[in-house]
Amino acid sequence: MFAEKIGNISLCSDVPMAQYIINMNASLPASEKFIIHVLDNTHIFVQPHVEHMIRSQIAKFREDNTYVKPS
Repeated sequence: MFAEKIGNISLCSDVPMAQYIINMNASLPASEKFIIHVLDNTHIFVQPHVEHMIRSQIAKFREDNTYVKPS
């Protein structure tokens, strides 16, 4: 999902997850935005210092949206 390219991180994901990351970036103030360039629907260049934050937000998103059968 992540690969380092020339000091930046190249992120590759499916379209829905890329949109989630783009929306996460859009919700931040201008001084905290982390997307450098959106290459296409599934590839994004981001600043390297946000990799852990993105991974933790994705994990939280998946946990919040996982169905657990009631016991």
